Amino acid sequence: MVSVPPPEAPVVSGTLPLTSAAAATRKSPRHAQNEDRFRILDGSHPYIAAARRGALFIICDGVSTVPRGREAAELSVSRIDSFFQRRPHIDSLRELVTEIDWELRAGARGSAACTLSLLWLADGRANVVHIGDSQVYRVRHGETLRITQAHRGGRGLGAYMGMGPEVAKVMQVWSDDLFAGDLFLLVTDGVTEVVPADELRDTWWALGASPALAAQAIISEVDRRKGTDDATALVVDVLDVETGPAGGAEPD
Repeated sequence: MVSVPPPEAPVVSGTLPLTSAAAATRKSPRHAQNEDRFRILDGSHPYIAAARRGALFIICDGVSTVPRGREAAELSVSRIDSFFQRRPHIDSLRELVTEIDWELRAGARGSAACTLSLLWLADGRANVVHIGDSQVYRVRHGETLRITQAHRGGRGLGAYMGMGPEVAKVMQVWSDDLFAGDLFLLVTDGVTEVVPADELRDTWWALGASPALAAQAIISEVDRRKGTDDATALVVDVLDVETGPAGGAEPD
């Protein structure tokens, strides 16, 4: 993974990247409920288009070995919306993630934990904030780049939402230029444990570059290979780097 420092100046976005995104998820046959959660916040939502702060995509995997893993994932995914009311800067995302971590730690007293991987696209940049063992990949010109690294500690997670102040030290932050044609894949470990990254990419091309079909096919493949964990795949296709908030109209 290549880590770069956040930009020095605030990102003030008056436009949106034009994206097509979709996700699919499934419950592990060993679990009573699916503890994965995802959220797509792009220009298809009037509120996000009006905010003009880019598009954001997130997956969270609730830790099943604690009592409130699913609640941790739900809280993390729902709270991320407040980013669009803040200063549009990567530091704002980092601060929000640490605030969510504090809420989980203080409110649940260590009984709530989840992973978090989010992608923010704005002003010609792709930004990733990551904690845990899910993965974010970028496909460009047929080449697959694994952006994130899995936080592992012995047999368990080495970093997770709800761990306390240390989360700020282990948080991975990545940023790079964004180009039309870029493809991003956000997947929980229930996917990566059974489907290699190159197969994720090949599924995209085999299904006519459709985010919805690709996401569902990835999850179907997890089923076919009898994956034992909850699994979520979120596929983001970048159609145009900057477009007006109303589908092409430039802001006033």
